Amino acid sequence: MTAVIFSAVVFCLTMSIKGMFVPGKPRHRYLSLHYFLYFGCLYLTVMIGFALIYTLLQLNGQAVWAGEEKGTLHFWGKFFTSLYFSGITLFSVGYGDIVPEGAGRWVALTEAWIGYTIPTAFVVRTMLEKDED
Repeated sequence: MTAVIFSAVVFCLTMSIKGMFVPGKPRHRYLSLHYFLYFGCLYLTVMIGFALIYTLLQLNGQAVWAGEEKGTLHFWGKFFTSLYFSGITLFSVGYGDIVPEGAGRWVALTEAWIGYTIPTAFVVRTMLEKDED
């Protein structure tokens, strides 16, 4: 069951990020409410998706961050802690209050890379579309 949920989360993340790289004719100004909402939803999708991945790893007994006590948090506690960790990893290099370990390191590395790639992809896409006009 975990593999199915994990696959669904990865599929949703991939499809959300794919939209950044699909060429298309801009229908809105480069700085518009449409793009602001699009990127807000994209970041929210990525943050929740990675929080679910961290939670699934924890539920399967994997150590995701240092100092984690096994069995002390219920599902929602693990999820909200994972959501916080995911947001901090996606938007910055972290505060240091939660340190990834084990499989969590590689997942955090991937999430941080995506977090830094999204704005770059937006700027490149905007400049390429501007040159086409």
